[in-house]
Amino acid sequence: MEINFENKTVGAYREVFHQIKRIQESAESVVPDTNDDIGRVASVQTSVLLKSKELTSRGVSVTGEICAALMYITEGENAVSFVRLTKSFELEYDMGEMEGDIRAQIALSVTNSEARVINPRKVSVTVELAGELSCYRQETVTVETMLPEGGCEGLHAKFETVEAVIANAVCEKTFALNEQFAIPREKPAPAQIISQKSEFCVSETQHVGTKAVIKGGLELEICYLTAEGGYPVTTAFSAPFSQIIDTAEEEMDGCTVMIELTSAYYELIDTINGDKAVDAEIHAVLQLVSRRRREISFVSDAYSNLTSAVCTAQSSQLTLSSGMETLRLSKEERISVSEDCADVLCVLSTLSQQTAGSGKCSASAALDIIYRTEAGSLSAVRRVVTLEGECQDQPMRIISSRLTGLYLRPNGGEIDSRISAELYCHSCRYAEITRVGAVALNEEEAYDWAALPAVTVVRTEGESFWELAKRYHSCETAIAAMNPESEGRMLLIPKQI
Repeated sequence: MEINFENKTVGAYREVFHQIKRIQESAESVVPDTNDDIGRVASVQTSVLLKSKELTSRGVSVTGEICAALMYITEGENAVSFVRLTKSFELEYDMGEMEGDIRAQIALSVTNSEARVINPRKVSVTVELAGELSCYRQETVTVETMLPEGGCEGLHAKFETVEAVIANAVCEKTFALNEQFAIPREKPAPAQIISQKSEFCVSETQHVGTKAVIKGGLELEICYLTAEGGYPVTTAFSAPFSQIIDTAEEEMDGCTVMIELTSAYYELIDTINGDKAVDAEIHAVLQLVSRRRREISFVSDAYSNLTSAVCTAQSSQLTLSSGMETLRLSKEERISVSEDCADVLCVLSTLSQQTAGSGKCSASAALDIIYRTEAGSLSAVRRVVTLEGECQDQPMRIISSRLTGLYLRPNGGEIDSRISAELYCHSCRYAEITRVGAVALNEEEAYDWAALPAVTVVRTEGESFWELAKRYHSCETAIAAMNPESEGRMLLIPKQI
């Protein structure tokens, strides 16, 4: 006879697929007729736009666009110019046959970009792109296991309880942000925008009813050519943003948020007071996974005092804790330059190759420094600096990252640098549990209950009450009642149906 336990379940989402896919894309472009010939490449700045994310019969197809701005020093080494390039891409994820309501979330990042001068009028840019895909499927999770109503004579079950974190909502929302940013008056007047870098940083999440309120800021860095002198300058802006997304769930103890740009438009405009400003229109998609804490009660073992029993058990992994952590990294380094540096005109930075886990975290900061030499000419140097820090020794997934500090000081043939960054990570702690779902009782192998001793005296060797009860046809409560002082090694074990 098989005894199936009764279960109380709740709806949840389980991550059923996670993969990082890397591709390499190249694009070529010619220098416009109005621009001077290329002398040397100064910097390549890239950004990624997500265009579509579609579920297919075999997996997920992601399309997007890589935008690159290649800045170069002209042959005369006295001016800077630039070329823009774009390239469409597609990422195909093969998940096999998967059924159910699948929700896909994607994080796109550029891990490396390199430029090659084909001739003084033509360049090529190669970009390495990474797409981290996570897919979730809606399922039911057993949060409480109970003995069948009416019970079963002689059957005993060992109940254990853990507090777990389950994903109860996976959703997304598109939104747009329109802002005007005035160029600071102490900055040189701009003539043309060369490149831009936009990042959404989430600082706070709240839950009101079924709505999640996401608050943070847009960090925008603009690199432009000055109206006088034609050299590059960077300036940074920030603006608050907030979004409300309906999770359809009334409980949330935490969440992770990823924001991907889908399109962006930037234009230099004149304000009514005659100053210059950047008119920005940015479109993005907000991807959210909501999580809540639940007490999970399950049967880890069972036995019968009347007949032999075989348990049907299954192992599963539970998330015991989950949360967002901020990891801080820094590095001081002296950067050698080929010609003595008189003045740093512009520095463009890119953060990539982020890792976190096993107590260590790191990231690579690529610095493109454009400077004026002591002789008055323009020059450039590119250096990759490895930043390091410490983190907890548990699995961590990097959600986003950003540079938080960058200090450069010319020192003749060297440039002293101090760089700091932050990684925003989702950390989890897991546990493996064994859950008993059913017990098969063999009535043909019933115990001779009358022949069993009423009380057995046992010299214990560190066994638990549960182990003793299972071995000597008793139960934990009966053993505890007969042995109120259990510090000794001799116990009385009463038989108990």
